[in-house]
Amino acid sequence: MDEYVTIATFDKSTDAHIALGRLAAEGVQALLFDDNMVQMDWLYAIALGGIKLRVQRVDATRARRILATDYSRDLDDVDVGKPER
Repeated sequence: MDEYVTIATFDKSTDAHIALGRLAAEGVQALLFDDNMVQMDWLYAIALGGIKLRVQRVDATRARRILATDYSRDLDDVDVGKPER
């Protein structure tokens, strides 16, 4: 089994889970470390160095590229708020 490496850290559990979901959608297996500790008390995030998002070393470059991709321009043409007819 490959060694897991930290590719990102988060202060908020919601941000960590969004990143975890983005990787899962692209087929990259990832794990969150220290998530439960930070959920118990957010001050633990400082002591633990945040919630760590880890992937296998062989997937690290691909995972970083996935998280760096900005899809916000894809939403410019989305018609939000108007009901379909």
